[in-house]
Amino acid sequence: MKKKFVFITIIGMLVLMITGILFWHFRNLNSSENSRKFDVGKSTINKVERQDIHIHRYEKALFSINKNDPAPDLQKLADQYPEMLIGDGVWNDPQMLEQLKAYISDPVIVEIYNDVQKAYPNLKDIETELNTAMGYYLNYFPNESVPNFYSVVPGLNIEMPTVYGYDNDIFINLDMYLGKDYKYYSQIGMPLFVSQRCEKKFVVLDCISKALVYKYLPDKSLISLLDYIIYEGKRMYFTEMLFPDKEEQDIIAYTPEKYEWAVANQGQVWGYIIEKDLLFSKQSETIRQFVDDTPFTKPFNNVSPGRMGVFIGWKIVQHFMENNPDISLAELMKITDSQTILNKSGYKPKRR
Repeated sequence: MKKKFVFITIIGMLVLMITGILFWHFRNLNSSENSRKFDVGKSTINKVERQDIHIHRYEKALFSINKNDPAPDLQKLADQYPEMLIGDGVWNDPQMLEQLKAYISDPVIVEIYNDVQKAYPNLKDIETELNTAMGYYLNYFPNESVPNFYSVVPGLNIEMPTVYGYDNDIFINLDMYLGKDYKYYSQIGMPLFVSQRCEKKFVVLDCISKALVYKYLPDKSLISLLDYIIYEGKRMYFTEMLFPDKEEQDIIAYTPEKYEWAVANQGQVWGYIIEKDLLFSKQSETIRQFVDDTPFTKPFNNVSPGRMGVFIGWKIVQHFMENNPDISLAELMKITDSQTILNKSGYKPKRR
């Protein structure tokens, strides 16, 4: 089975090359700490107008082509979908056509595709949530246009972001949202703490936190741990503002138990960072320890969640916005001085 998936991964990557998929560069808390009670920025919301979001199902179109003579159908797809999905002239390359036919005919890939269709016969629920989120988005950024959304099935490539974007297009890998117990996740070596986020409820959140938000994070070299946690905190806060009714644990993709630990022990983690003089550390190992996607945060026990630096950065940004109500979401995203955000946040979580 492992050999099978090696083949699938290779072919999957070829398909991505064939279709020309590119994705946005995935760049390199007290009583008020216990729950999200921040209404900051929402005063700028006058009326949230629902948008007419439609997710274009590229995977259906791709898997419906004539396998015996794919060239004419691929040429038609090129007229309907962005060049980032289907490269110009693919239908004229015999080698690529053979690779593509092998991919969409592979029994395991076809099974995964069929499982996606069973789990997502339509995407109306997701579109409804995106409609509301984009309404908030246009309130905060009235001069922007709503992104185009596309669903794809690249074949369980765990090296890719589950959602990614390019220009004003956002692409959703639906085969990465088949539920934490989906049989192939464990077979390809996906850790449980990762597969727990392969649920439907994370699709809309990931569209923002893994794609759209990067349009507004400044292109600044991140040097210290503080830089990284504030950067990630802004990413979480941006997502929160577009989904004000979502639970915090879902926004950061923690289980209820991991979220409770983070809330209760943020003072302990923050105290450790300060006492060990790590806040301005430029050591990659230190930064990865608090920011990278891991099952837990060292040096704390395995009951702790990973990415505690992301959680703390989010809390700092929340406090900053609460204490500086004149700053808009757009203005927040442009601030590159992490020290300023920390100093003006007043963030001082209690140790327990």
